[in-house]
Amino acid sequence: MNVFEDAFRHEQKVTGLIYDLANIAAAEKDYAATSMLQWFIDEQVEEEASTDAIVQKLKMIGSNTGGLYMLDRELSSRKKD
Repeated sequence: MNVFEDAFRHEQKVTGLIYDLANIAAAEKDYAATSMLQWFIDEQVEEEASTDAIVQKLKMIGSNTGGLYMLDRELSSRKKD
């Protein structure tokens, strides 16, 4: 649980850093950078949602080892981009 909570907090930190860059690009009217950063923002939305979903599932599973096994199988079968 702690590892995934840390991962979620890290994703939130990365999102904040990207937002900072996007704000600078917007203030500078650097439209090319703004466009490029939008891709990173979209990716971070997915990363935050993914790590948060895992944290929520782990909270629901608690100490149920069968549930952990099922989650492990689910995560191991995810398609890689």
